[in-house]
Amino acid sequence: MNLIYVTDNYVNPLSGGIARISHVMAEALAKQYGHICYSVYANPAPQNTPATTFIETHHWQNKDDFCSWINRIGGGIVIVQSPCTLSQDIFDCVPLLSSIKVVNVFHGTPGFEIVPLRWDIIRYRLCHNIDTRWTLKQAVLQLAMTVFPKSYFLKKLRPKYARPYGKTHKIVVLSQKTINNYLSIASGQASDFVAIPNANSFDKVEIPHDKYRNKEVLVVARLDDWHKRISEILYIWADLQKDHRFCDWVLRIVGDGIDAPFYKDFVKNKKLTNLIFEGQQKPLPYYRQASIFLVTSACEGFPMTILESQQCGCVPIVYDSFAAATDLIADGSNGILIENNNRTAFAKELQRLMLDDQLRKDMSINCVELSSRFSVENVANLWNNLLQSV
Repeated sequence: MNLIYVTDNYVNPLSGGIARISHVMAEALAKQYGHICYSVYANPAPQNTPATTFIETHHWQNKDDFCSWINRIGGGIVIVQSPCTLSQDIFDCVPLLSSIKVVNVFHGTPGFEIVPLRWDIIRYRLCHNIDTRWTLKQAVLQLAMTVFPKSYFLKKLRPKYARPYGKTHKIVVLSQKTINNYLSIASGQASDFVAIPNANSFDKVEIPHDKYRNKEVLVVARLDDWHKRISEILYIWADLQKDHRFCDWVLRIVGDGIDAPFYKDFVKNKKLTNLIFEGQQKPLPYYRQASIFLVTSACEGFPMTILESQQCGCVPIVYDSFAAATDLIADGSNGILIENNNRTAFAKELQRLMLDDQLRKDMSINCVELSSRFSVENVANLWNNLLQSV
């Protein structure tokens, strides 16, 4: 069976969660079930892109070009990895192509479009001419949200969320809890949906339980404060540095993105120490040596980075800001969940975990043992069952 993965960007596993899970699942479905996997992407691929697991990649030009390409490969199941700028174009092609069926995968939190961006980030971006047009729109939106209720803006999103109805054979979400959140924006039938989680990124990682771990706190993320809110971690770290008990701990931030300049200026202006920006790197070595992993996102789908940290025994502390948080973390067992936006509680739990060696070790063991729930084999089987039913 041909599977055509549609994404905004060329599938580089280092560039983010959607790219990574597309790569992991395409490889697994090809290996375990013999499916033939293709990739279609909207934006031009950067130079020196790594090789992918797909048998062929195709840069989207227009609908006619896509239809011709689909006919050449003989059709198949189109898996739209949303949010994706090509979603509507793909849906428009459905009546033109009897040889395709469409599965729409929603990777986010319903209503993520109206998550606010911090005003200090907005000011910095505008002063430094960083993504000015979008940032101005965000500023206007936030001002409007002080006048109109949230329900007004969610109603405006209804046509977008209703778009897949009748155009796709299934809408895949990453957590069962997401379905009701989606339906609260765009009324539909729960039977239109199926929940399939993301899978572990790595082959089995051998982590001896007596392994010495560095006194390191780790962040692996796209450095975009709109959703990832790395600024929360910087404020927490600034307060932590006032306590001499933590002077031998290091914070490593792996990743790059639009707000990296703001973060680096913040660190410089606050004179923060023991904080290292590693840039975009393969994260596995960092997970294996760090003790604690931090996620302060305003919204997420089913974060690959939490799965990866747990698979490597790096204990996550996470804001409970998205539906799948409780799917991933049994609070106090294989991680710690913090009430969303409660920075004080987050800092307190981080300090407790940093000071308690035995607690970290026990939770690290639980992380590794419980991560098998999301093995590639298990998740690929869920996907294959869905594909056979489409």
